Amino acid sequence: MQEQQMQQAAAVQQQEKYNLLEARQEYLQNMLDDKALLVKEKQQQLERINDEFASMMAEQSRLMEQKKYLQEQLNGEKERLQQLQQDFKVQFENIAQQLLQRISGTFMEQNQLKMDDLLKPLAEKIDNFRSSVQQSLVAETSQRAELKNELQRLLQLNQTLSKEANNLTNALKADTKKQGNWGEMILERVLEASGLEKGVHYFTQDAQWDEAGQLRRPDLVLHLPENRQVVIDSKVSLKAYEQYCSGTSDEERKQALKLHLQSVKNHVNELSRKAYHTLYNNTTDFVVLFIPIEPAYALAVMQEEDLYDYAFRRKIILVSVPSLLATLRIIDAMWRLDKQNKNAEEIVRQGSALYDKFVGFSEDMGLIGDHLRRSQQVYDSALNKLTTGNGNLVGRAEKMRRLGLDNKKTLPKDLTANAATDREETNTPAALPATASTTDYTWPPVDPDDADPISPATDFREP
Repeated sequence: MQEQQMQQAAAVQQQEKYNLLEARQEYLQNMLDDKALLVKEKQQQLERINDEFASMMAEQSRLMEQKKYLQEQLNGEKERLQQLQQDFKVQFENIAQQLLQRISGTFMEQNQLKMDDLLKPLAEKIDNFRSSVQQSLVAETSQRAELKNELQRLLQLNQTLSKEANNLTNALKADTKKQGNWGEMILERVLEASGLEKGVHYFTQDAQWDEAGQLRRPDLVLHLPENRQVVIDSKVSLKAYEQYCSGTSDEERKQALKLHLQSVKNHVNELSRKAYHTLYNNTTDFVVLFIPIEPAYALAVMQEEDLYDYAFRRKIILVSVPSLLATLRIIDAMWRLDKQNKNAEEIVRQGSALYDKFVGFSEDMGLIGDHLRRSQQVYDSALNKLTTGNGNLVGRAEKMRRLGLDNKKTLPKDLTANAATDREETNTPAALPATASTTDYTWPPVDPDDADPISPATDFREP
């Protein structure tokens, strides 16, 4: 019994496995059918794609042939267009050349003559300007050489002046007024030796009223270019310096040197209080203090190193004969350079004005050319109406004269000849009557077989 149950259970299990296998087989069969269907669809899709690809390849071949044909057409059109452009360019150049030659013939000759007349003075001005510049350079070089020689000469002069100053020391020690006059004399001699002229480049004892109402009288006022001034005042510190030179002991010399330095400072303070630089509107803001005795100046500067700064803070500049000579030579060179610059500016101004005139003349010549061309066109049109055109005025007037006008004057032969020549070229009239001249004609044309020419009563208006 138990074995039967086990057999039945085994049979059931066997049946379930069989059913499971059938179900699995059915599932696989369905999947295989689906795959087969999918493969079939893919094959159909592949066939459609192949057909489309073949169609596209054919279309591409057709388009390539069409492109090739269009490219050939385009190349041909480009070549024709380039040829046309070249032909148009050649024709335009020929026409332009002909027009240019026709228009600019006589006018260009006249214009060339006018341009020569205008440019010749300009070239002369430029040559003159170049010569002036070259002369200025040569003059400047020579002036530099002269300045070097002059400085050497002035150095010798300075030595001579210093020697003379020492000789005059004894004579001037006792009189302060004479010391001042002597210092002013030395100052003027230095300016004259520098090439400056009194009354032109400098003035002496120029009296001016200051802001406080006091009369100030500087020793010398030196004029610079551009209307500027420099005030120079001469101060002589002689007594203490002479004591220093003649001292026999160090104590005496030391005491005299102290007095000498104090004397120079007193001159600086006095000149600073007078404020000569405020007397003039366009002057420098300092005053030059001239010490004519070079050894005295050198001794003061050497013994007190800040003496120059002491004076400069008070708007005073200390100078001696050598430094003043060098300064004055520079000022003289400034005057010469200012004169040369003014001459150069005048040359440049004249050249600029001449160039402006030349530009205006060129513009006027262009306008004259335009007006001449327009006038020529109007003249040709008027001449055409007068003599050469169909129904021109000369021909009509001559026709009316031949019809019996009672006139005392006749038209010039050149007008009637031009009208006749134009009529012969255009073959407007028929045969002329035997009694008419070569310049006469009638309208309407006369038939040579007619017995009589047109009478004065005939209507001669154009049909």
